Amino acid sequence: MSRNQNRQYNVYRPGWNMSTQQKAVPSKQKRLSFTKRLMIIFIVLAIGGGVFYGVKNKSSTSTYQSKNAGSSIAKVNSKPSLPDACSGNKLSQEVIVILSEQHAWACSYTQIEMSSDVVTGYTGNPADVTPTGTYYIYAKEQNVDLKGNDGVTSWNDPVSYWMPFLFNQYGAYGFHDATWRTPNQFGHISTASPNASHGCVEMPLASAAWLYSWAKIGTAVTIKAT
Repeated sequence: MSRNQNRQYNVYRPGWNMSTQQKAVPSKQKRLSFTKRLMIIFIVLAIGGGVFYGVKNKSSTSTYQSKNAGSSIAKVNSKPSLPDACSGNKLSQEVIVILSEQHAWACSYTQIEMSSDVVTGYTGNPADVTPTGTYYIYAKEQNVDLKGNDGVTSWNDPVSYWMPFLFNQYGAYGFHDATWRTPNQFGHISTASPNASHGCVEMPLASAAWLYSWAKIGTAVTIKAT
């Protein structure tokens, strides 16, 4: 009820007699009744609006959860229109890397468990080429310094996760994180670029951490050119 309505109900009008006042009482009661009805309508509308708002927000939350819940695929900087590298896979655990795509997949049979952009070896130096073929993760280590020399440059790179799968005349090759790179470099550095890796499969930190926790020693690794 507004301030002006309060003043109106309390105003003194000269010339009223008792009969006028008695007749005025029902009118006042009607006004009070009308005000109560307005208040009830306002309360109902307020409650209804609150319920609608709650339902609307609950619906939005449910939609968000339905889009994100139940997905077992960990995607990091994934490119559109990538091939299904796990199609036809017959192993419970296999990591597939396609050099032309600069991308890696973790497969459980035909199910894609992880999909991530990567950086692989520089083809301009034989020691830096990521060799194609099928290998197996033979060790897992955390917080190590990777030291090496390819005959052109040397390096000493600290990494959080290290999973080697091949050792040959040039040294060890494996999966590891590469926090010195920017996120948009993964998946976008040509193997013909000197900025490619020294032969290892470099991954974003989140991908390397996921792979470290998922892959057992003995997990198959297949490196494909295309």
